[in-house]
Amino acid sequence: MHIHLLQKALDFWRRVRHSLVAALVFINGFLIFQSVWGQNLDLVALFHIKSFTDINWTHAVNGPWLLLGIFLMLNAFGLLFRARIAWAVSLILLMIVFTFTWHFFPHLGAHLYWSASAVLLLILLSKDFNHSSATAGGIAAFISFAVLLFYSTYGALYFGEGFHPAIHDLMTAFYFSMVTMTTVGYGDIIPQTEAARLFTISVIIAGITVFATSLTTVFGPIIRGGLNKLVKGVQKPMNRKNHFIVCGTSVLASSTIWQLHKRELPVTMVTIEDEDKFAQIEQRVGTKLDIISGDSTDSDVLLEAGVEHCRAVLALTEDDATNAFIVLSVKAISPDIKVVTAVNDAKNMKKVKRVNADVLLSPQLFGSEILASVLSGEPISNEQLLGMLLRSGDGLVEDKES
Repeated sequence: MHIHLLQKALDFWRRVRHSLVAALVFINGFLIFQSVWGQNLDLVALFHIKSFTDINWTHAVNGPWLLLGIFLMLNAFGLLFRARIAWAVSLILLMIVFTFTWHFFPHLGAHLYWSASAVLLLILLSKDFNHSSATAGGIAAFISFAVLLFYSTYGALYFGEGFHPAIHDLMTAFYFSMVTMTTVGYGDIIPQTEAARLFTISVIIAGITVFATSLTTVFGPIIRGGLNKLVKGVQKPMNRKNHFIVCGTSVLASSTIWQLHKRELPVTMVTIEDEDKFAQIEQRVGTKLDIISGDSTDSDVLLEAGVEHCRAVLALTEDDATNAFIVLSVKAISPDIKVVTAVNDAKNMKKVKRVNADVLLSPQLFGSEILASVLSGEPISNEQLLGMLLRSGDGLVEDKES
């Protein structure tokens, strides 16, 4: 009873922990937004500047701080999709928040604790964020564009005297930033000084990079998906019933799938790899496959793979801990589902046995016993081979005497 409750608790934690991280990142952004917006500062007035000399830099300093909070809140939505790019951007932004707060606002202890906790959780749960998401990519592209626009606009104001004609108002700086980032360059505003020219070069290079990245991130998957549908047509998913679910892309998993395919048995593969690598996986296995990208230890992913209607689940990843968690996740859904798990390191055999898999197989232990017998010149009979197999594959062959 206690083991069953522990399995349910672990499964629940694996399903919600990425949402917890996303909520923590959102809270960090909201705290920044609230602290800046709650001050008696008219941030909107920054966009009504008539002259560069009229800028109150005490107010202007809070502009990037406010944008940072907004970016964190937007990026939290990308974490809900377990997007890797959202994880990377969140980590960078939170480190900036922590450093900036520590240096300039050490009295804001709550901000320091929240940001440090979020950074720690992001690092510890980095493996949970391994998906590619067009939504998260769009958010990251928007954040990159906004940061570049802020940099180029205020940089144009800062180096305004180095241009001809000189840039003194925010609207002219914004105009110059847009035509420079897009490499249009009408030539009506020309950098004259060395500093202004170097700044303009940096905006051109950054603009090309950001726009290219944004187009690739946002429109790339859409165009690629449309071309695949046009060439291959709309492919119907396999009827996931009375089939085998193979988790992992190890050599053992690939070989097992090939052997099942030769016997015309339906197989669904669950892998942590992105969809872009499906073609490589099919090429390695040597046949078309029904593949799902996701965490094999996630109950939602297993349900999508049809775990409730399968013949058996084969946990054949290269990590013994992952294989053990797959067994726990499957048994939490239904104890009656048959599970086969591989033990890659023989020293983990006793530990993996505790998760009560129906079949426990250790190719390493089986192979090492045969190799040692051959090298030592010991004869191996069929009975000895069967005994070795029984020891390395607990549950693989039923004991007829029992």
